[in-house]
Formats: sequence, C-alpha cells, structure tokens
Amino acid sequence: MTSFDYSENKKLIIATVFSGIVAGFISSVHHWYGAIVYDTPWRASVAYWIMGIVLVVYSLLYVYWRNLDNVVGKICIWLFLLSAVIFQAGFVTFECVYSHVLKNILFFGGASEALLNTLFPSPAYHLPDNIFFEVTGNLQLIGFVAVWYGYRVFSNRPQN
Repeated sequence: MTSFDYSENKKLIIATVFSGIVAGFISSVHHWYGAIVYDTPWRASVAYWIMGIVLVVYSLLYVYWRNLDNVVGKICIWLFLLSAVIFQAGFVTFECVYSHVLKNILFFGGASEALLNTLFPSPAYHLPDNIFFEVTGNLQLIGFVAVWYGYRVFSNRPQN
C-alpha cells in the first residue's frame, strides 16, 4: 500500500470543488432560465436548492480535509461519496443525458412527434425551441467531471 499524499489529495479536492461549483452554477442558471422562459416556477426552486446542495456537499469536503485522521473525516468522506458521487451521477444522468442529450438526438434525428411527446411530456419537458435552454441543459454534462474528481478524492483517502 502506498502512503497517503496530502498535496495530491488537496489538488483533487480543489478540482472537485471547482468543477462541482461550475456544474451547480450551470444547472442553476439552466433551471432559473427555464422557469422564466417556460413559466414553470417549480424550476426556479430547483435552481435554488441545487446551489444549496452544492454548499452542503462541498462543506463536507472541508470538514473531511480538516479531520482526515479521525472518525469525523471518515463520516464526511462517506457522506460526500453518497451525495457528490452517487447522487450527482444519477442527477446528471437523468437531468442532462436523458432530459437534454437524448431529447436533442431524437428530435434532431427525426424521431416522431408521438415518440417525443411520450418520452418527454409537457409541461416538465419542452421540445427544443430555445438554444440557450438546450445548450445549458447539455452543458450540465460538466457534472460528470465533478463526479470523476469526487470519486478520485474518495478513492485517495487515507486508508487507516
């Protein structure tokens, strides 16, 4: 087993936090914009809780870093794994890959309107009619970068 590298761990944490904040910001802007453009106020509440979750999740990393060698740090890194890696991977898969990437591929690939309306019913979904909304929806893929770095932080934790 190799020894724990504090500087490498710190670099991974910084990359995780940066990519997570960027992903959260993009997702919040996307949902806030969608709330206005599509008159769906529930999207605005999603925009706010996304940034709240980002603050909580990355606070766990701070507490973990300050407590690497004790039970508090171990609890925080496991909570971080559940929230920033597992939950976020599911969120990005559904909210981005299904709700935007697949929708755009099918729409621009010529899928029937009946199929599109079945897979993406209104008012939760809108077929592509707004470039900013669709681009920011697809940019949520950046969340997978945060997931990758988050997993690396978890897998590079002290093993004592």
